[in-house]
Amino acid sequence: MNAWRGIIAVAGFQLRRMLTPQRIALGLAGALFPAAVMLAARRIVGGLDRDFAVVLLYALVPEAVCMLGLLVTMCPLVADELERGTWQHVVVRPGGRRSLLVGTFLAAVIWTSCVALVSLVLTLLAAGVSGAGGLALVLGALVLLSCVGRAALFALPAVIVPKRALVASVGAAIVVEYLAGFLPAVVNQFTVSLRLRSLLVHWMGWRTSLPPDLRMIVDPEPPWVQFAAVVALATLLLAAAGVILAWRQFPPAEES
Repeated sequence: MNAWRGIIAVAGFQLRRMLTPQRIALGLAGALFPAAVMLAARRIVGGLDRDFAVVLLYALVPEAVCMLGLLVTMCPLVADELERGTWQHVVVRPGGRRSLLVGTFLAAVIWTSCVALVSLVLTLLAAGVSGAGGLALVLGALVLLSCVGRAALFALPAVIVPKRALVASVGAAIVVEYLAGFLPAVVNQFTVSLRLRSLLVHWMGWRTSLPPDLRMIVDPEPPWVQFAAVVALATLLLAAAGVILAWRQFPPAEES
């Protein structure tokens, strides 16, 4: 019970820090950008094919918005606490490191999910495609899974190289999600991108119409397997980050 109180306290504290005019304005700008891209695409093409619009929606929101949102919320996990000089106060409390890790993870997921869901609604309105309600459910689920899986992925660079967390997380996103995730090999089974693509293909009924080359980068297992894989991967990554955090030694912040 004390552990949960600590996690909730950290999550609440981090969310309150995010509710500043500057961060809210940044979040709104991020939410509006995909809608602007969609409107521009409609204007250029003169009317979007539904399948193409869905692919564009997927690339803009569950991929781009979620990824960027998590990069600016999850990555400064440890470095920010070190710079503000609060780390030494956190670690002396029972479960302080775990509460900081999981609480910040929850805050990053909640904040990024809210921004991405707002962006999804605006982009769907801009797309003007049929069946927007069903698409909102499909892409909304992908948004939540993307946030959970990628936030856990970015937790590792945040605790391994806190001073270079953002750079390391960008590298992890490129190498793990966008290089390994598109390799037709066993390694892509450990990526969130494979699970999201597979769910999109299944829910949109595209599996039988996919070219043979594209079928190699989609997992044929049912949706519950994809959900379970993301949850298991996120749990494993958070557990690894927690173990590293528990054993690492952090110097106290320098006094100004």
